Amino acid sequence: MLNVRYFSVALLLALGVPSPLGVLAEELARGSITIDRIADIKYPTDEKWSPDGQAIAFLWDAAGKQDLFMIKPGGQPVALTDFAVNPDTLISDIDQFEWAASDQIILSRDNQLWSVSLASAKPQPMEGFQGVSVFCLSPDRGTIAFVQKGDIWVESLKARTRRRLTHMPEGLQAFGLSFSPDGNYVAFDADREEQAPEPLAYNGDLVKVYRSLSWDDRIGVVSVFSYAAEPIWIPVSARNYGSTEMQWAAGPSIVHEEFSEDHKTMEIKITDLSGLTRTLWKDHDQAWISPADGAMDVTSPDGRWLAFISDRSGWPHLYVIPTDATSESQARQISKGAFGDGYAAWSHDSKLVAFTHSAEGNQMERFISIASLATGSTEPIVRNRGVNRTPQFSSDGSMLVYERSAVEHPLELYSIPAKPGAQATRLTNSLPPGLLPQDLIAPTAVYYPSRADQKQVPATLIVDQHLDRTQKHPAIVWIHGSGLDQNYLGWHPGYYRMYYAMSQYLAQQGYVVLTPDYRGSSGYSRDWATGVSRDLGGSETQDVNAGADYLKTLGYVDPDRIGIWGLSYGGFMTLQSMVTDPTLFRCGIDVAGVGDWDTYTTGGMILGRLGETPVTDPELYDRSAPVKHLDKLARPLLILQGTNDANVPFWETLKVIDNLEKLGKPFDMAIYPGETHFFRRAYVLRDAWKRSEAFFNNCLMPQDSKAKSD
Repeated sequence: MLNVRYFSVALLLALGVPSPLGVLAEELARGSITIDRIADIKYPTDEKWSPDGQAIAFLWDAAGKQDLFMIKPGGQPVALTDFAVNPDTLISDIDQFEWAASDQIILSRDNQLWSVSLASAKPQPMEGFQGVSVFCLSPDRGTIAFVQKGDIWVESLKARTRRRLTHMPEGLQAFGLSFSPDGNYVAFDADREEQAPEPLAYNGDLVKVYRSLSWDDRIGVVSVFSYAAEPIWIPVSARNYGSTEMQWAAGPSIVHEEFSEDHKTMEIKITDLSGLTRTLWKDHDQAWISPADGAMDVTSPDGRWLAFISDRSGWPHLYVIPTDATSESQARQISKGAFGDGYAAWSHDSKLVAFTHSAEGNQMERFISIASLATGSTEPIVRNRGVNRTPQFSSDGSMLVYERSAVEHPLELYSIPAKPGAQATRLTNSLPPGLLPQDLIAPTAVYYPSRADQKQVPATLIVDQHLDRTQKHPAIVWIHGSGLDQNYLGWHPGYYRMYYAMSQYLAQQGYVVLTPDYRGSSGYSRDWATGVSRDLGGSETQDVNAGADYLKTLGYVDPDRIGIWGLSYGGFMTLQSMVTDPTLFRCGIDVAGVGDWDTYTTGGMILGRLGETPVTDPELYDRSAPVKHLDKLARPLLILQGTNDANVPFWETLKVIDNLEKLGKPFDMAIYPGETHFFRRAYVLRDAWKRSEAFFNNCLMPQDSKAKSD
């Protein structure tokens, strides 16, 4: 039988593709997946149809250099910007973009608005829009609303006349601007923010860390005919604990979500401009409200319907309800069954809803269907195996653009006619040259009993197709972050995409990789999603530790050579596993993990999961704080984190490091100045992955294998 890897390299030579001898030798031995290549994988986001439905604009990130692209289905992507990266950070970001016409786009970058024509592809700074990063366009695209010097302004894009609409209270910041459907009002979110220094006694006085604080959450509405007026204020409670942004509905009125501070109650509220508020839908869960994958509220373009996700039935399903409803009984459940929904989008005539969903017996993939509001019928549109999500209708409703990741490629953009049986068209290619799709390994779904209660834990197993299963091999357990994310039977479509890529690389190098969806993960039933209530770091840790037990049942895994690692919540779980069963794993890597929930946060998702505060139940916080139990650490540990981490503040890692040093525990670490939570810049990715590989090789590979890799 022909070996695909050897054939691929021979084909490259036959085609005259240059390749250094060392690289060829490496690929002959292992395959085309390399750390340098996976660090160069691009990532498309924020795809939007042009007003005439003929083109799609999107952002494409290349390891920190983000630019705006345009593509027409059947054509090739065209770069509309080529901004230089900041020489200090090596990052260039586009904050926001909107179609101003079918041949023009307005974007914000570095507190400046720019205009770019599809014909010239040369962005020009817009005069008078310095200091602007937040903006929106009216429904007819003739007027722009924006925030400048703390207040909201509007300007005619044609006549270039402008008007100041607000006189904002001092310190209150506006964001999330949105025109009403008739263009007569602008709604916005507002809050107060502060970067407060965090005193760390062990850190000294010369280097300070800061906590981001926000409060006084509000929704404001102002008429475009106002001048320096006080907005109409819609008070909200605990909005930062998981709510979506406000949206316009018929009336005009404003729809928004509110979560209780303990995260057990969620209400969808609608408020008219007189200030009268009523509740459209209310969910209450004694455990906590667990957000579904891609859950969001979406009002129809005519403002008469609201689509939303609720797991009231036991699974997260799509519902629609009239925005003038007087009772929850007027809501319609679009789908039913043992699977989950998410990412809803309306057609422009408000008659159809496209949505993402899994399937009964297959919660690790996503598909796209369209539901008719008139008939209640649902038709499958995207049935290809993989992770298909975020559908968006073109202006005439004839096409969908959506995101897709699969075994053979990372997240890419696709388009498809919005009818059953249609063929999809791939729009982007984000894989770097030389990384061969045939070398990518298909994960398989596995289930194993938890140590906690024997419940079946879903997971994926990644085993290289060339692995000699007559021999014993090392294994690694990868733990996803967020607590409520999940793994897929293909490339992860979100922030954990690079860790999926690294799992592919490690599997190619001879590691067996297991990725568990411990309880609390999204994509499964309500019971699984809420299974961590008042048990943070408890049964979920036993779910993860049981993954090592499962690996030991595989005849080709060496039971004494199993490592563990994870990012964010996965970093917390790594530490928790290593202190609750100190000799289960041979080694572990904590990437930006939380060491102590007391110092991390007392609100939102974590408060919902814990159900208590450090004051009301200090013992609960103590047993879920691995930093307080590092005396039990018995195996090698590597710590990785960036200093500009807004998700898990750097002080969490400083606290872990400080305690390890005081206890005399040996460990390795790498700190990346200016890096964010999800490592992004190519040089950081290369360094972090090479350190991780060397660490795992040193701890898990036989000495003769390590010598060969050196």
